[in-house]
Amino acid sequence: MYHETRAADGADPGGAVILGHGVSKLFGGTVVALEGATFTVKPRQFISLVGPSGCGKSTLLRMIAGLIEPSSGSLHVHGDPVGKPRRDVGMMFQRPTLMAWRTVLENVLLPTELVRKVTAADRDHALELIELVGLKDFAYAFPSQLSGGMQQRASLARLLQTGADVLLLDEPFGALDEFTRERLNLELLRIVAQFGRTTLFVTHNIQEAIFLADEVFVMTPRPGRIAGIVEVPFERPRDISLMQTVPFNEMVAEVRGIFDRDNK
Repeated sequence: MYHETRAADGADPGGAVILGHGVSKLFGGTVVALEGATFTVKPRQFISLVGPSGCGKSTLLRMIAGLIEPSSGSLHVHGDPVGKPRRDVGMMFQRPTLMAWRTVLENVLLPTELVRKVTAADRDHALELIELVGLKDFAYAFPSQLSGGMQQRASLARLLQTGADVLLLDEPFGALDEFTRERLNLELLRIVAQFGRTTLFVTHNIQEAIFLADEVFVMTPRPGRIAGIVEVPFERPRDISLMQTVPFNEMVAEVRGIFDRDNK
């Protein structure tokens, strides 16, 4: 079901995890990367942000992560204004950012090392996460010994090791082949459901956006903005066969229609 972008203010309606009101970002004082984004993200929601390059998807994620500041508008996470990186918000990028000289286990433990001394319990937890993402036999392998999909699995385990309850995923599977993407999408849904994380996922792919999400933020460029929000009604757990159904493809057409309407 489609609805226009919703009004929001600095308050915290219904315990929203993320709240944006009129969020805009200019670069160099003239380039409008994002304009007037107003939205609410509830606890444990999975939000997909879909749109073409240059529509502000990654910019919005970076603002939520506290990596850059909005030029105008208000942006709150757990009721607090966003101004700098937070330990309860974690981000994963399109390309793996693993350290080449560290094993998978050592890479996964890095977030813990940055804040305190690693304990045996930390190592055990990291090994559990590595097994969870399907890399049990590669805990002591180096990134150069892994495929691209395996490197992204390791990156996901490292993100979970941070303990962040908000996960920001910036096209994490965009560089992978279709078959690997499908497998990782299924695993991502399983892992997010198991951990109960609030998740924002950036993609160019409408089918992927709908398959993963509770809501899809449809974004359009020049300037980047949220043109509409589509609620996804399909029950979980989901299977790839969902993409072949008539209701799913009707929703694909609905999302595409929002984009086409705003680009006439």
